[in-house]
Amino acid sequence: MPKFKKKIYSYLYILFLFLVFNFIEFSTNNALGKNFIISEINIEEKYNLNFDKSKVIDKGFLKAFKVLTHKILEKKDQLKVKNIQIEDVKYLIDNFSILDETFIDKNYQVTLEVQFDRKKIIKFLNKKKIFSSLPSEIDVFLLPILLDTKNNELYYLNQNIFFNLWNDVLENYFLIKYILPNEDIEDHFIIKKNINNLENYSFEEIVKKYNLENHIILILLKSDNKLRLYSKINFENKNMIINRNFKNIDINNKTSIKNIILEIKNMYEDKWKSLNKLNTTIELPIRLSLDSKNINLSIKLEKTLKDLDFVSDFKIEKFNNNEIIYKIIFNSTPQRFLDDIITSGFKIDTTKSIWKIK
Repeated sequence: MPKFKKKIYSYLYILFLFLVFNFIEFSTNNALGKNFIISEINIEEKYNLNFDKSKVIDKGFLKAFKVLTHKILEKKDQLKVKNIQIEDVKYLIDNFSILDETFIDKNYQVTLEVQFDRKKIIKFLNKKKIFSSLPSEIDVFLLPILLDTKNNELYYLNQNIFFNLWNDVLENYFLIKYILPNEDIEDHFIIKKNINNLENYSFEEIVKKYNLENHIILILLKSDNKLRLYSKINFENKNMIINRNFKNIDINNKTSIKNIILEIKNMYEDKWKSLNKLNTTIELPIRLSLDSKNINLSIKLEKTLKDLDFVSDFKIEKFNNNEIIYKIIFNSTPQRFLDDIITSGFKIDTTKSIWKIK
């Protein structure tokens, strides 16, 4: 009799798993259903006899779409969607909210939050052969060095107009937050000591003080009205170089320098986006197994998979009273998946074709 009861319990357990995970499969598929959210879109319009609130909201939608494309597309691809029609933008919107609206001095002011359907956006861009990037924010240490090559004169920090104006140049689509250096006599000495070898020197002693994984060494070489930019970038342990020349530069003209800073920041934004391309033509199938009795681990995994940006789909492919096997479609490399999942607190055994969560 006890043996019979044990069998019944075993069958009931499997039936329970079947019902639970059947539900989970329907509820967790299509991880790309997450929205792109663009907040704080401000629109102002004259309030007169021709006022039409719906047209004002449409302007907000177009502005929100522009901000979104600046966040997820490199500059060369932004031009390909510049002339989109309002009807197409509305189709891509999942939801929107009016955060605030006021009538002041015959002016109507409204602040919107617009949620774009991520799947529709990606499909729309794919049709145009454009791969979007993920709008992932990042903290970066920036060391700006300005050198007058003609006089061999170093402009250190507060003497450096680029340093002084750097944080004055802000756009609502920027993903990079810059951490600038503090005044430090030792750092000044290191830079001066290597003044003839700036492009080859790593400045590791200065960079490591700020305890940031990502950093940029921005070297600006001035000669009369010419400016050469040489930049060494390290994003997520990937090294990149930017070389650029500017002509007819007035180093004392703040407007001119701000325009150059904007151009430099846009170049850095593009470099960061290039590392976060969501290439939906890559559909890497990954299979993960875990102990079917560990329901909490299963719930934690599914929550994580929903949050991982490069996961486009996942489902339970197989289960029994010993294990659950998930099939995951990942739009990047196996190493990227491992990096993301390990960062989320999981330990993975990759020695077999089906990876196992310990």
